[in-house]
Amino acid sequence: MVVSIGDSPVTDFLPPTVHTDKNGWIEADEAGHTSDPKIYAIGDATRLGLVTHAIGQGRKAAMAVHALLSGRSYYMPAPKPVIPYDKIKTAYYDVCRGEPFKPETEANRCMSCAVCRDCRMCEATCYYGAISRQESGDGSYAYVVDDALCIGCGFCAGICPCGVWEMEDNI
Repeated sequence: MVVSIGDSPVTDFLPPTVHTDKNGWIEADEAGHTSDPKIYAIGDATRLGLVTHAIGQGRKAAMAVHALLSGRSYYMPAPKPVIPYDKIKTAYYDVCRGEPFKPETEANRCMSCAVCRDCRMCEATCYYGAISRQESGDGSYAYVVDDALCIGCGFCAGICPCGVWEMEDNI
C-alpha cells in the first residue's frame, strides 16, 4: 500500500511492531525498512521533505522490496553527490510554468532534484567528443572529460540544466 499524505503521518493503523519517534514519524532506514520486516516507510511518513526526496526514497524502497521478494540481499547504492541549488539553471524549467496538469506529460517535468539527470546533452553537444559516459559495474555512471580532446568551448557548461559542468580559467 502506498499512502501519499504531505503532512504528519497517521500511524494508528500500523501494528505495534512498527516504531515511531517521539514526534510521531515512522522510524526507517534509507531503504525504507522499518522495525517490522514487512513494512516500509518513506517520504513524509518518516520526516518532512521535498517531493524529489520522496521519489528517491520510493525508488530505494522498491528495490529493497524487489530484493526481498526475489530472495536476494539488498545493498544500498552509493549516493550521488548533490549539486548546490544555486548552480541549477532555472531557465530550463520555465517551460513547466503555467501549463495545465496533464498526466501524459507530468513525468517529463523536472523537479530539480539537484543530481545529474543523465540527459546526455553535454555528451551530444561536445563537437570534439571530449565527454564520454562511463558506467561502473554497480550500475552507476560518470561523465568524464578527455583533456586531450577538450578545447574549453564551454558548450557543456552552457547546455547542462543541472549545473554539473563548470568552466575554470586556464592560468
